[in-house]
Parts: sequence; structure tokens; C-alpha cells
Amino acid sequence: MGTKRSNHVIPSREKGGWAVKKSGSARTSKSFSTKSEAVRYGRKLSKREKTELFIHRKDGTIQNRNSYGNDPFPPRDK
Repeated sequence: MGTKRSNHVIPSREKGGWAVKKSGSARTSKSFSTKSEAVRYGRKLSKREKTELFIHRKDGTIQNRNSYGNDPFPPRDK
């Protein structure tokens, strides 16, 4: 079984901006000047690809994560 695909909103080294990067990729998908723009794009991309989105803080730690598609822990039906 291969590694789970995901996208990450990470701090960019360029001018203190933010970037969206696919897991396992050496290059960023797209760069942004604000975190909110990067998160918006990352959500749209993850929904389209049905992947998980990790949103990081400036220090690189994970702030939030959302699954769009193949959720490993889906909510239980009541």
C-alpha cells in the first residue's frame, strides 16, 4: 500500500509568504502572500483531489488538518 496523498499549507521561504505543497513533492504547487489565500487554495485542491489537508503554523507545527474524501476516521452514524 502506497503513502497517503495529502496537501500542506506551509510557511514559504520567499518574502515571508505561504505555499501549498503536495506530500512527497520537492516543489511547491503554488505560493501566496497570505496564509488565508493559501488555505483557500489548499482546501479547493484537496476537495478536488479527495485528499487530506494539513495547515501548518509559522514554526512548522501542524495547526489543523482536514480530510476531504477518504477519511481514515469518518464520523459514526447515530
